[in-house]
Amino acid sequence: MTLCCVMMSFKNSKTFKYLLSITSIKDCDKMNNIARAGKKFRLQSAMEYLMTYGWAILIIAVVLGVLYSLGIFNGNTALGTSCISIPGYLCQNPSMTSAGLLSFTFGQNTNTNAYNVGFACAAVASSTGMPNTGATNPWMFPSSTSGAVSGTIPANTYTALPGGQLTITGLQCYGSTGSAFNPGAIGATYTGKIWLNYTSTSGTPSSNWLTNPIATLTVRTT
Repeated sequence: MTLCCVMMSFKNSKTFKYLLSITSIKDCDKMNNIARAGKKFRLQSAMEYLMTYGWAILIIAVVLGVLYSLGIFNGNTALGTSCISIPGYLCQNPSMTSAGLLSFTFGQNTNTNAYNVGFACAAVASSTGMPNTGATNPWMFPSSTSGAVSGTIPANTYTALPGGQLTITGLQCYGSTGSAFNPGAIGATYTGKIWLNYTSTSGTPSSNWLTNPIATLTVRTT
């Protein structure tokens, strides 16, 4: 409450006359202007506060959204399990048995069909740039109707269409020495790459295979 307000409450008293004798009308106007300026300043400060912290909250929300899209808050990531694919490919939901058999969801969006698709899982590459699996043929092939893989090319090979997905199961992974990864225990960690082998044309494959490592894998056996 300003002094002028106090004076008005005593306007019919001797106190009012005394205060009026020592306080001019100009003083009251000044005090009222100061009070109004104070309210304006507080309002401006509140707006600046909201603007400053509003931007900070927005930035935090964007960062959290990016981290979520990267899978940082995924339970599998927290447990040391991830499958990070190269652009144009999808690798999700990796899991591995204690015998080193890998399952994961595969997909591609390279705008072209991949025919006669096969997969390999190896910790390192050989001197020729192929997955190092010792003397064993690394490639395992799903059929067009099932994601379960086998070591021979099925009659009805799988064609990976852009935007399509298939859950691959039973893919044997190989360790850094080229031998099959088979820890025989739950909780063992495997780190390696998933390789894709395919042809760019349909029909029974005989040559012109294309081979690429498409994902980096870290998974614990369960």
